[in-house]
Amino acid sequence: MAVLFAAGCERRTPTEESSSATPTPTAPSEAPAAAGVTPPTPVPETAPAAPGAPADANAGKSAGQIVDDTVITTKVKSALLADSDVKGLDVVVDTSKGVVSLSGAVNNQTQIDRAAKIAGEVEGVNSVLNNLTIKKQ
Repeated sequence: MAVLFAAGCERRTPTEESSSATPTPTAPSEAPAAAGVTPPTPVPETAPAAPGAPADANAGKSAGQIVDDTVITTKVKSALLADSDVKGLDVVVDTSKGVVSLSGAVNNQTQIDRAAKIAGEVEGVNSVLNNLTIKKQ
C-alpha cells in the first residue's frame, strides 16, 4: 500500500505540466540533471484506508450511504439508551443500507420487542433484524 501511495505522489497533474516552460517527464529517473529542482509533491485526492479497517468493509457503498448508516446507527443507539425499559448498553446496533441489526443479550422478551419497536421508528430505517437474546440467569 505504501508503495502505491508513494508511486502516486510522483504523478503530475495536467495543469502542472502545461504551466512549466519545459516538458517534465513523469518518471523521476528521467528528470533532467540540470534542473536541480524537486517538484512539489501533490496531495492525494483521497485519504488511504484507516489502518486495521478491512478493505471491503464499505465495498459497494457510496459515501452518502456510509454517512446515512452511521447517522441511523447513532439515532437508534441514542433512542435505546434514552428508553427506560431497554438496557441500551446491552444492545449492539449495526446498520447497512438502512437495515438495522440488533444483537446482544437483554433481560427479557419485553426488552427484545421494545428494542425492535424503537429501532423501527427511527427515521431512515428500512427494516430491523432483531438478533437479541435473553440473558441466562
